[in-house]
Amino acid sequence: MAIVGMVLFALGAFVTLANVYLSFIRYPVHLALGGTRETYRWVSGFPLVGSLFLWLSIPLLSSVGLRWFAVALSLFDTGGIHWFVGTMWWTGQLGAFLRGRNDRE
Repeated sequence: MAIVGMVLFALGAFVTLANVYLSFIRYPVHLALGGTRETYRWVSGFPLVGSLFLWLSIPLLSSVGLRWFAVALSLFDTGGIHWFVGTMWWTGQLGAFLRGRNDRE
């Protein structure tokens, strides 16, 4: 089971780091290389996958330090459910989402 935990951890870490790159790093790199906002193509990461793999790996990992690292790393996954809820709250749409309609239209 420890091997399954390590595989889930590795896949979750990879997807999480890809989501962080796509959300925060890719655009500044594009600009630094001479690109413009008009030529930048926004792309999406892998929603829910990274956090899910990391959270599934936690009980299977043998190292306590690695378990805590998986928890900390999952917080950075911009495709995670916690980022979705946080974004909905930040934009003021969480209440409408929970009620099942969009009051802002």
